[in-house]
Amino acid sequence: MKLTFNWLKEKSGVDWSVEEMEDRLTRSGTAGVAHKINPDHFKEVVVGQVTKLDKHPNADKLLVTEVNTGDATHTIICGAPNCAVGQKVVVALPGANLKGEFKVKEIKMRGVESAGMICAEDELGLSDDHSGIMVLDDEAPLGRPVFDYLALDDAVIDFEITPNRPDCLSAVGVAREIAVLAQKDFIVKIDEPKEVDKKASDYIKVVIDDPDGCPRYTARIIENITIGESPWWLRKRLLNCGIRPINNIVDITNYVMLETGHPLHAFDYDRFGSKEVIVRRARAGEKFITLDNQEHELDDSILLITNGEKGVAAAGVMGGLESEVENETTTILLEAAYFNPTVIRRSSQKLGISSESSYRFERGVDPNGVVAAADRTAALMAELAGGRVLAGVVDNYPKKISPVKIELRPEQVKRILGADIPVLFMEKTLRGLGLEVETGSALKTLAPTNRPDLVREIDLVEEIARIYGLDKIPTARQNGGPLFTPSHRRDTIKEDLRRILNGFGFEETLSSGMAHAGRLERVDSTLDPIKVTNQLSDEFAAMRTRILYSLLVSTGNNIRHRNIDINIFEIGRVYLKEKSGPVEPTYLGLLMTGQTEDVYWKSQAAPSDLFEVKGIVEAVADSLGLNSPVLKAIAIPGYDKHYSYEVLIDDQKVGSVGQVDKKVARLFDIKQNCLAAELHVEKLIELYQGLKEYKPLPKFPASSRDIAVIVDLSVPAAKIREAIIASGGELLESVKIFDLFIGEAVPEGKKSLAFGINFRSAEKTLEDEEVDKTHGQIVAHLEKSFNARLRE
Repeated sequence: MKLTFNWLKEKSGVDWSVEEMEDRLTRSGTAGVAHKINPDHFKEVVVGQVTKLDKHPNADKLLVTEVNTGDATHTIICGAPNCAVGQKVVVALPGANLKGEFKVKEIKMRGVESAGMICAEDELGLSDDHSGIMVLDDEAPLGRPVFDYLALDDAVIDFEITPNRPDCLSAVGVAREIAVLAQKDFIVKIDEPKEVDKKASDYIKVVIDDPDGCPRYTARIIENITIGESPWWLRKRLLNCGIRPINNIVDITNYVMLETGHPLHAFDYDRFGSKEVIVRRARAGEKFITLDNQEHELDDSILLITNGEKGVAAAGVMGGLESEVENETTTILLEAAYFNPTVIRRSSQKLGISSESSYRFERGVDPNGVVAAADRTAALMAELAGGRVLAGVVDNYPKKISPVKIELRPEQVKRILGADIPVLFMEKTLRGLGLEVETGSALKTLAPTNRPDLVREIDLVEEIARIYGLDKIPTARQNGGPLFTPSHRRDTIKEDLRRILNGFGFEETLSSGMAHAGRLERVDSTLDPIKVTNQLSDEFAAMRTRILYSLLVSTGNNIRHRNIDINIFEIGRVYLKEKSGPVEPTYLGLLMTGQTEDVYWKSQAAPSDLFEVKGIVEAVADSLGLNSPVLKAIAIPGYDKHYSYEVLIDDQKVGSVGQVDKKVARLFDIKQNCLAAELHVEKLIELYQGLKEYKPLPKFPASSRDIAVIVDLSVPAAKIREAIIASGGELLESVKIFDLFIGEAVPEGKKSLAFGINFRSAEKTLEDEEVDKTHGQIVAHLEKSFNARLRE
């Protein structure tokens, strides 16, 4: 929406510079960017008068004119059809540079000299109208620079109004914002028309068959109208605001819409077809021709203005061709109404028409500002078109819309914003915004109907904050206050997982969650997938049951593009059928294939292996504050049965890890080994034990011991490690496995496991006797629990 700077300054009574107005409005939520016409493009462009007009001797469509500019007379060739003797016109003399694109020179055209150019509006950059030359008012002084006479030094501010602020879709609405920001009183002055004795109710009746779609409809009658061109001040204002002038009646309705924010429509009363306006829903298959001469087939989603027999306007969107105002029109039926925003939005979409009217009605105009807008329009029609306004407004208002009561607690404002804003400032701000305010321990307010966005106390807090200045509100050092809601672990864990895996060099992938049903079954035939209805293609026929599927799709796509060294992960849902119904658990999936790092002159290629994936899983668990995971060998679909493991934490299954089965990998055109892991995110959250407690760096040295034990092949190394930790007591600091041996020195069916153990006291340096005693306890516990024996 475009509005001029001087218009806003005039309406608001605030004498700001254009830069300050632009800045203050933008910072308070009414964003705008100011543009100015370049005065250099109007140098040597002056007011002239056509004194003589002859046909060009060598061209049928050209005219030879004599134009007086006050101090000289110029011969200018013109081809405009509306050029006439006596007109005051815009003359570009030689040397002018119109729009910075076209330089005017003295030329000879078909044997006749031409010393300048009589300009149309588009040639000056004022509009896109090239139907004829621009004709000025009779009082325009000859020779005066057009830039000064037309007051083109006015800036135009292009606003971006948010959908919840329909009150700002007008000069009055934005001016009110300016006045409130400047803490000045704001009064809206709307002229009431002088009425004749005839009553409008004798000429028109309003019936509303659909009060939900049209809660209010008013009509006025203005007779003795003379259709003509609008005065320049009105045309200029419309042009600056991006609206093409048409004639005085249409221009007045557009002007009032820009001024008040309320769209209006003028019908030719004599062509309307009856003395009754009936507002109803269109009938299925009903035909209607809009002003743009397009025929539309309607349905009952469209609200229609009718004359009792047929449609004359698509309510809130566009008028009809048959009742259009024409040059012969003498009596106007003026419509001012309030339509349901949802109904107008649907009508606009159905018709494929978006107009200035529908744009405002869709967002919600003021239902109680209807009569004021009609009065202002009627007064201007009387002034600028010679009309006589019939007495009274025919007003049908079956569903009254009242202001909303909202109670505001000043202490709550201070508590939420963290700023000590004076109560008097709150009261003045709310009154300035158009609310009625009753003072007390709490401010009892009535939010006006032009502000449909104000319904709760927090809405008023926001209004006070933006007028006070968001830049003046102190920055909070930490999150808190009555509205603070801490983040849930299910949200923060995802960011933690991304941070951890990014740190290990993994890149995140995103997928649709859908899969090819056949390949998905080959990945895991034990799960029955949920089928997609009306799938786009076979690739999207089912919802994935394993996140491994999507990782393999991404890996195959990368390998086909010769990206063969891959570390990727995805956090997303899988879709499973259970007896209670479908469930959507969140999984972390990661996949490694190719070399672990780039090769350089001191290193050799090293392919990814299962131990690396295991290490990543352990690192993820440790970073999340979980106990160490244990891998349990078990055949899992999709993985090689010899390299397939469940991941257990605190004896609970949280996922799986393994080497992807080569037959499964080939389904995705993958011929190299792939290592993968899938972790159930919700189960990780259940096992989360909170943040780790900080421990200072140790003051005393550690004492190290190694232990190698021979145990049965079936005993997991993790169980031995857990037993060492359990029996090591307070002095044990850490345990790490550093060797596994199976061979001639070890009996058949046995294996040798070697661990490095660190002991440390937080209070003193340990004596050998203390360490030996604890070490002996560990050996005894292993012998008893696993029938282990020390390896010599």
